[in-house]
Amino acid sequence: MCPQVSRQVKQETPSCDNFMRRMCTLIVTHQCNLNCIYCYESYKSDQSMPIEVARKVIESEFEFVSRSNQFNELAIDFTGGEPLVQFELIKEIAEWIWAAPRPVPYILFSTTNGTLLDARMKKWFCRHKQQYYLSLSLDGTPGMHTANRGHGLEEIDLDYFRKNWPDQPVKMTVSCDTMDSLSEGIVYLQERGFKIGASLGYGMPWSNKSVLEYRRQLRKLAEYYLEHDQMSPVSLLDLPVQHILRSQTDLQKKYCGTGTHMATYDVDGKAYPCHLFTPLVLGASESLNLSAIQFYEDLTVTDRRCNGCLLGDICPTCYGFNYKQTGDVARRDQMMCRLFKVQALENSWYQAQRLKRKRRDGALSLDDIRKAKACLLIMEQITIEPTGDILK
Repeated sequence: MCPQVSRQVKQETPSCDNFMRRMCTLIVTHQCNLNCIYCYESYKSDQSMPIEVARKVIESEFEFVSRSNQFNELAIDFTGGEPLVQFELIKEIAEWIWAAPRPVPYILFSTTNGTLLDARMKKWFCRHKQQYYLSLSLDGTPGMHTANRGHGLEEIDLDYFRKNWPDQPVKMTVSCDTMDSLSEGIVYLQERGFKIGASLGYGMPWSNKSVLEYRRQLRKLAEYYLEHDQMSPVSLLDLPVQHILRSQTDLQKKYCGTGTHMATYDVDGKAYPCHLFTPLVLGASESLNLSAIQFYEDLTVTDRRCNGCLLGDICPTCYGFNYKQTGDVARRDQMMCRLFKVQALENSWYQAQRLKRKRRDGALSLDDIRKAKACLLIMEQITIEPTGDILK
């Protein structure tokens, strides 16, 4: 997860008008000290990236971005596995990058489970906290975290992350086992001062029961925000619903930068479209079959079953998970689509309630009116049956 507080680097940065970021991910290790129930890395090993490979990759990425008319900044993500298994490599590479002028602005970051962070690491990251962003992966309440990770929060220094990177969201994954605590987990973290990037775990055995529970949890969370209007809603309840009013096309626009704006390098230095297409996730043999995929063509990444969907312009998808599950980057998990329709419906209810309050206090803006129209349209066209089936 790339930092929100991104472009604080020594070089002069470009204006936001023409700002485009190249994402470069280095898998510095296949090892991890945890075994999360939603983990998609099916082929872990003791392999790690040699220092000379890391340097070669980073030099080539800086050169690529400096010659490109498409990108203005390079974001370098050190990941795993658990990246802090290879802290010494990260430290050496970061200090090597900082030791010389670079041709374009850049940022360095990692997402960690926080369990390996010792006093020496803390001192180093704290000293470089304006140059290296460390994000925490944390799944809600202590009970939720243990259910997902088999490991408690007692070994994680939450205050360290909150103090040093207060604007950096924690990465919260919701599993089938923690869905019934979703609202509780988000409130727990927000009331302790954390920003949150929450998402549902892909590839899990979601069901009609999950659909109904997801709706209940989102409504409960929406009611909490309506009672605590000083609290900013988490992204799950902050969808840009107004975008559904844009003119619809049969072909959805590409959802993310996989294969175009990003590249992931495995421990041997070989490049892949993103983390989800690497041997760590797919296995060595399956990762060899990617050359024919044209990630820059909307046709290649469009699921024809989604043609004409009301939510097409705001619905997320993951090409890597699609490929892992179905062998087709375009073919979506239909249960994830149903869960998203629930999310869109509850967003519409919540945002409509906020607009009603705003109208009582004064006139609505044109943007507010547009959002209200979108909310009404979604609530008119999407219906959830008591069984969890969704009608549209």
